[in-house]
Amino acid sequence: MTPEELEIVENREIAMQDERGRIAYAEEQARLNQTIALVKLLITQRFGELNNEISSQIEDLPLANMEDLMKVFLSFNSLADLESWLQKRLKS
Repeated sequence: MTPEELEIVENREIAMQDERGRIAYAEEQARLNQTIALVKLLITQRFGELNNEISSQIEDLPLANMEDLMKVFLSFNSLADLESWLQKRLKS
């Protein structure tokens, strides 16, 4: 391969890697958005309409905390339990 051809191949590989990164990021964002929607639906069904502050706090959680929330959600007896859980996550 000539140096020019090698450079073209390397540039294509870099472009493909960049595209894979964008796809992975988009998939993670889609997963997070789906999880947020599901969590908010479950909370609303169990405790009633969420105020904007709680809704925003849930939307701001990283995916790992969102998954933790899904695991502990059924142990909450009230919105106060959820608010307490959120406050602990926001402080860390």
